[in-house]
Amino acid sequence: MYFIREKASKSRTNIVLLFAILILSLGCQQVKDIPDEIPGQLPNPVKDFTEKDNYIIGLNWYRQQNYQIAAKFWKPLAEEGDCDARYALGLLYFGGLGVGQSYEKAIRLWSESADQGQAQAQISLGVVYSRISLPYTSLDCKKGCGQYKDLLKAYRWFGVAHEIGSPHEKKVAEESLNRIVPEMTPEQIREGDSLVEAWKPSPSLCEARGFYIVAP
Repeated sequence: MYFIREKASKSRTNIVLLFAILILSLGCQQVKDIPDEIPGQLPNPVKDFTEKDNYIIGLNWYRQQNYQIAAKFWKPLAEEGDCDARYALGLLYFGGLGVGQSYEKAIRLWSESADQGQAQAQISLGVVYSRISLPYTSLDCKKGCGQYKDLLKAYRWFGVAHEIGSPHEKKVAEESLNRIVPEMTPEQIREGDSLVEAWKPSPSLCEARGFYIVAP
């Protein structure tokens, strides 16, 4: 009887071992099946999984410094003409965050966004053309950002942002204007005022979402 019980016990032990090996092998297979590519659609990285705006989802990833994923959400929107996405994607190119660094691509995206009436893009262009830096951000063009210094262009973009921006954007634009005006002649200022007054959105005024984001 003892021999039979011992044999039965060993049989049960073998079955348990086989079952454990099966579970481990399935686990290893699952790890291998995880794709290397970022999925086309990723969940919102915050608790609100009902968010449908890919710009805001990208912004949540941006705030967590997951810049490559943010770019994945913003790029299609930018290609469709979304002014906020164009500005935000320009920030990534400016700093080389999750994408290849390119002042040329950043300025092109900001120009398209600024023409549509995105005030943060307009301020960014003002920084580029005035060759100044924006306090508390990495947006620094004091040594040049691929463009010659052009205070008239800078004045125009700061001026338009001051006209159409949010209260905070108006404040930033005004402070920037105060920094460059001492370098300008009265004639340049008058011409700049005329350019600001004549500005119209192209092709049409975009509906900016109102989120203020800057180069980290």
